[in-house]
Amino acid sequence: MTLRPPLTLLALLAATVISLLYGLSAGAIDIPLKTIINTLFDLEGDKQSYIINRSRLPRMILALITGASLALSGVIIQALLRNPLASPKIIGVNSGAALAVLLCAMIAPDLAMSWLPVIATTGGLLAAGIILFLAELRPVAPARLALVGIAVGMTADAGVDFIMVTADTYEISAPLVWLTGSLWARGWQHVMMVSPVLVFLCSLAFALFFKLDLLKLGAEQAQSLGQPVKHLRLALLIIAAGLAAVSVSAVGVIGFVGLMSPHIAHRLVGGHHAVLIPAAMLVGACLVTLADGVGRAFLPPIEISAGILTALFGAPFFVFLLLSSREGDAQ
Repeated sequence: MTLRPPLTLLALLAATVISLLYGLSAGAIDIPLKTIINTLFDLEGDKQSYIINRSRLPRMILALITGASLALSGVIIQALLRNPLASPKIIGVNSGAALAVLLCAMIAPDLAMSWLPVIATTGGLLAAGIILFLAELRPVAPARLALVGIAVGMTADAGVDFIMVTADTYEISAPLVWLTGSLWARGWQHVMMVSPVLVFLCSLAFALFFKLDLLKLGAEQAQSLGQPVKHLRLALLIIAAGLAAVSVSAVGVIGFVGLMSPHIAHRLVGGHHAVLIPAAMLVGACLVTLADGVGRAFLPPIEISAGILTALFGAPFFVFLLLSSREGDAQ
């Protein structure tokens, strides 16, 4: 059952704002809502204002941007593969980024962290490129792309496991924190580094939303309507890979956001991409900001990575989707 899209989008926007305010207030030092509002409007300049402006606000903005981008990547991939269980991980971005960062950490530890966003983005896009190349060796089919993605991802994961077992623990300690999907120590420089690219890719995806509706009909139907299916599918996959790779480079591997957000949004607003895309992006932004806020507030001063919490709730959600899809097939 879907709700009226405008009201639902407003409700999701309100939920995102609430999660943002919660993320700004939660942590080892609780900050009252009044102080947060005064700080945002530049009415206070004390220690708590410094914590908000220098620490929590940039990481919350980064959580909003990357959560929305991961959700949008998931919408695109699920539409292209016509598989409700697909996610950005299936095109190898997470595994490729992780392998690239750990390899660099072994070879040049100092370079690995200072250039982490560039290295992770390059690794994620390279893995996605290998998957697209292998899938294009024969006529593209959604099932083929998914299987190739799983194979390449498992190979990269094996490389990650090998490095974790054989490498010096000190050399890879910082990348290991990043691998858990943590927004710890994220500042304005990270926001400025990734936000222009993510905004640009999101704009491209918005411009092509009606193409996704056509592709959901199937390749033959879209081709009969004059759509260059092969090139369109390739362009959208590149956009999805770019969104996921840049997001992972900034905040690490935060799993299940690209899987859960499209499904939650679909249940609320339906499958038309004109409303599904913004709804899923708001859900994704809300999930990551809440996960980061709860992770800081649960056992202060210890921070639980956002990726751990999204996986904790995402795994049962995946099982629910799997059982639901099987029931639908049986009927």
